Amino acid sequence: MKEDKQSFISKLNQKNFMPVIWLTILGLVVWIISPLIHLAVVWRMGLIFFIFNSILAYEIGHLIAVRKASKWWLLLFPIVFAIVVAIHYATYNYLLCVVYICMELFGLWRDDFYHEPK
Repeated sequence: MKEDKQSFISKLNQKNFMPVIWLTILGLVVWIISPLIHLAVVWRMGLIFFIFNSILAYEIGHLIAVRKASKWWLLLFPIVFAIVVAIHYATYNYLLCVVYICMELFGLWRDDFYHEPK
């Protein structure tokens, strides 16, 4: 039984979109844990929403480019964040969805920024 689960997870991890899902789950776990450990709103907004999630979004964009996954996966992280905001956080946090999409696009275009066309 345990080997079946391990083989299922290893087969699932071979898909090119799985890192995007794992990083989104990591962000979701951090969002859930932060109010549970009574992290102040200022620290939550600064550390988690701006810094950690921006780095996470950048990495998601880069992984989509490296693994040549569908560009539609760029929407997963901001949509999950919007759902979490609708459930628990203030509505001004919806603006961060735009920031995360921009960071994902920066990660997606990371290798294309300073190249001159030939």
